[in-house]
Amino acid sequence: MAASLPTIVLVHGAWHTQPNYHNYIEALKAQGFKVLTPHLPSSSGKSPPDASFPEDVVAVREVVENLVEAGERVLMVMHSYGGAVGTDAITGLSFTERKAEGKKGGVIHLFYMCAYILPPGATIWSIVEEAQMTQFWPQFVDNAADGSSFPHDPKLLFFGDGVEQRVVDEALPHLVRSPLSMFHTETKGSAWKIVPATYILTQQDYSVPRVYQDIMLSKVKKEGVVLKTEDYETSHSAEMVRAVVEAAKDERNPL
Repeated sequence: MAASLPTIVLVHGAWHTQPNYHNYIEALKAQGFKVLTPHLPSSSGKSPPDASFPEDVVAVREVVENLVEAGERVLMVMHSYGGAVGTDAITGLSFTERKAEGKKGGVIHLFYMCAYILPPGATIWSIVEEAQMTQFWPQFVDNAADGSSFPHDPKLLFFGDGVEQRVVDEALPHLVRSPLSMFHTETKGSAWKIVPATYILTQQDYSVPRVYQDIMLSKVKKEGVVLKTEDYETSHSAEMVRAVVEAAKDERNPL
């Protein structure tokens, strides 16, 4: 008997809020998924920021913990910055770990949608440095004196070329300033070592350029972990419904 669909916890990226993912969420729901999208405290839009990476991790962990304690199987769908947050948030909450403790429920799959997948002790900025791309940051992102940041050109950074202006106009009102500190906070989690994972690579991405993606995956490979990867030409905000459906049915997922 096939397992029922897992519950999706979608962790959004920096500068974004839940409404930016409305169409994607509705498309996932149309496939039969229950989808929860925790609001990241760092995306309050306040200047100066009143929350950052640690608060984001706590917010996501609370949602996931409630689900797994209720016996639910969870598929983490993480976009961009959300990959770092989501990975740290589920420490100790994998299905395999909980089953070993005689508990039901747990995280069964990690879906990184052009997202940060980092070894413990790394930061997002450390990847930027390793890619030798720090000099380009000021061209794309405004660093304010109050510790917040926002893209100079959100259309370019998030959508790239060829996207209808209507789509951009709908998204812009829901983008907010984010704290610079989130990019410099060390991560702690490494759930990708024990939870089946899929990584979506993209060719056309200005927020998480391909060079960042390749560096991160090389680090994962050095740990002896083999991820399922899919490669697309799509830009940063592309919808990946089919890939999530496949991840939910991945034969590696624990039952």
